[in-house]
Amino acid sequence: MAYQLTSLGISVLALLREHPMHGYEMFQTLVQRHADRIVKVRPGSLYHVVDRLTEEKLIRRTATTRDGRRPERAIYEITDAGAEALAERVRQLISTPVHEFPQFVVALAEVDTLGSDAAANAVDDRVGALEARAAEIMALRDAGVTPGGYLVALDYLLATMQAELLWLREFAGSVRSGQLERRQAASGSKVWSQDEVGI
Repeated sequence: MAYQLTSLGISVLALLREHPMHGYEMFQTLVQRHADRIVKVRPGSLYHVVDRLTEEKLIRRTATTRDGRRPERAIYEITDAGAEALAERVRQLISTPVHEFPQFVVALAEVDTLGSDAAANAVDDRVGALEARAAEIMALRDAGVTPGGYLVALDYLLATMQAELLWLREFAGSVRSGQLERRQAASGSKVWSQDEVGI
């Protein structure tokens, strides 16, 4: 099977499209741009991705630098194959929805293992956490330190959080009113209509 770019691989290639840089600069740039809201960024995983992209000839080592007594640092640049792979993977991810199996959906499928009060309280906790996260992302977006592409991603995250918050508040209300239990008892499980899911 051909190598498939991971989310972090996409981020690394996109950085190297801007200009050549060493691994630590890549990490620092991603952190400064708040990319950790979009992709899981850890130094160890970043260096592993850099090694893999080098093996796949999507990037190449161009130079080695030393700053004072610090260890030597390899500078990397994107190759033509890397630029093509980046464009193709981004196109593919935007155009083709994938089923990602989020853990929250698994928990919703088993929400009946909680009592009504515990389920509603857990949903309230999630709402509070999402509201805090949305406020943090809005502050990052509005601070004006994030590049354009990242702003689009942050706007998308905010839109999906707002949709999730709306759904969660309605769901908590249905749990508290007993409506969810009545529907489950009547049909064996909840079946949402197309109107309820907005289709």
